[in-house]
Amino acid sequence: MDTVNRARTAAFVMLLATLAAPPGFAQENSPLDLTGTWRWIPHEDERDRNPGAYPGDYRGLPLNDAARMRADTFDEEVNATSSLLQCRPRSPGYQPKGLDPMRIDKVVDPVSRQLVAYRVSYEKTPGDRVIWLDDRQRPSQYALHSWDGFSTGKFQGDTLQITTTHLKESFVRRNGVATSFRATVIEHVSLEEPYLEWTFTVIDPDYLTEPLVRSATYMRAPTLQLPPYPCQPEEFQQGEKYRVPHYPPGENPYLTESAFKYKAPLEGMRGGGETLYPEWRPRGMTLAPPATQSKLKPVYSDASTRIAERADAERPRPPVYDTVEALHVAGNVYLIAGAGGNIAVSAGGDGVIMVDSGAAAASDRVLAAVRQVVQALRPAEMPDSASPFGSAWQAAHAFPDPMIRMIINTSSNPDHVGGNANIRMSPMFRLLGYRDPSLSLQVLAHQAVQRRMVESKAADLLVPTDTYASEKYTLYRFLNNQAVQIFHMSNAVTDGDSAVWFRRSDVIAAGDVYNSDIYPPIDVDRGGSIDGEIEALNRLAEMCVTEFMAQGGTMIIPGHGWMSDAADVGYYRDMMIIIRDRVQAMIVQGMTLAQVKAAKPTLDFDPEYGREPGVTARFVEAVYRSLKEKKTR
Repeated sequence: MDTVNRARTAAFVMLLATLAAPPGFAQENSPLDLTGTWRWIPHEDERDRNPGAYPGDYRGLPLNDAARMRADTFDEEVNATSSLLQCRPRSPGYQPKGLDPMRIDKVVDPVSRQLVAYRVSYEKTPGDRVIWLDDRQRPSQYALHSWDGFSTGKFQGDTLQITTTHLKESFVRRNGVATSFRATVIEHVSLEEPYLEWTFTVIDPDYLTEPLVRSATYMRAPTLQLPPYPCQPEEFQQGEKYRVPHYPPGENPYLTESAFKYKAPLEGMRGGGETLYPEWRPRGMTLAPPATQSKLKPVYSDASTRIAERADAERPRPPVYDTVEALHVAGNVYLIAGAGGNIAVSAGGDGVIMVDSGAAAASDRVLAAVRQVVQALRPAEMPDSASPFGSAWQAAHAFPDPMIRMIINTSSNPDHVGGNANIRMSPMFRLLGYRDPSLSLQVLAHQAVQRRMVESKAADLLVPTDTYASEKYTLYRFLNNQAVQIFHMSNAVTDGDSAVWFRRSDVIAAGDVYNSDIYPPIDVDRGGSIDGEIEALNRLAEMCVTEFMAQGGTMIIPGHGWMSDAADVGYYRDMMIIIRDRVQAMIVQGMTLAQVKAAKPTLDFDPEYGREPGVTARFVEAVYRSLKEKKTR
């Protein structure tokens, strides 16, 4: 049945995506005029809005068990308590259900006068959503994710097809049904004057078993004006430690409310791909609705419950470093990704400051990426080397190699410090006081990092040459026209973690304290703990200022994954708190480590963060040990 259903849905999506376009059809000659203001037309049976779906109402959603567990444990109070969620706008995977009035404008190239994009604005939006029509490439896999994502469009006949990626984690129903940061949204927009039909398909490998197809209708509203939306977040937990409201698994008392109220079978209310099709109806007719509203003890058993289990059983794959690339983050700070741990680079007139050095095997590619960054900052008015004077000019005016002035290590993890030796031996490594190296910082880290590397008998060229011991360390002078500050994140992943803040660029290199797509490698034996990790994430979030609606502003370079902002850190921090609270409750019940692992306290987050071999098992053990050993000290 699942195979047939998925094939049917996939065929439907493909049919929409491949509507034949007339020969020679050009986007600028589209017969559609999508511009103008539009209002949403509600439907009497619509439950996503007015006032919103009840807890446990997952009708019509092809959820897996990981998504169910996240929704089952969701407490809507979190939307008020988290300042990063209070102004969270809706993503394209939900926006057409959001009741918002909408305005669509054309973006026209000033030279060619051709249509290159549509700009779409909603009442509650972090800015203008741009749908590019000029066949531009998608951003790197390490590029920033946003609420609106990155959208490209193409006319298929008289239908505009939009594909959106690089989305932040969001929701497809407001009662806690999540969509992951890996989701793709495909939209089809058709104009039947004065109506605009907007069909949107969410494809989420983490939380949906098949594409979720929904639609909305808009009507032209020529006199409508979009009002301003100055959302101002407010702190509601003053005077206490930040907490995340959530229900322990099996403790949400409202999961049967909707089935009881509507006298519907609970199995249908719980959603799932098989419940979306007529073939399920005969079975549904045989199921009795709940006689009373009662507490549900869900059983989670589908394939999504085994994601981490399967990953942990895999053999670790040898790392491959053939996709090392440099991306601009902000100001004069760049991210070099794909080299093991992420590397932050500040480049300018004073040379290059590196935060971490990646894995040893990636060093040649890292140095090439540094050259690429520095070359991009230099003048490009050079004669063509093929011209008579080109080679001579270039020989006389050749730019020297970049000068790497120092390395700052955020930890002693091999994928962050493995390249120290190769970078230091490179001709590009030229200290500020190169005539007397003893007067210059070379490789700087917290003293705990140096001590542990010395104890492990690491090679001399890997070990930091310089250390700091305070909670905050500011480099003695501006480098590349900005202050550089280092913050000790004590007892997080280890007892020596650092975060590096480039103040003018407003970029923070977080190291392994924050990873955008993997659980943190907490090492209890080296002083790490789940509570210290949460405190470090709280500190990171407090250091950030968002541009608008919990997006943009201070940029975060994670230890692994794509560049992020405060909202991404906030999601990660909230996930850590939820898992900490679950494991803590299991310890209070007297459960052993083996029993905790078998209970799968991370099940609903594993599709997002637990896909690497061994990561989940190590993380759960570290959480358990740090909480258990804290109670027995």
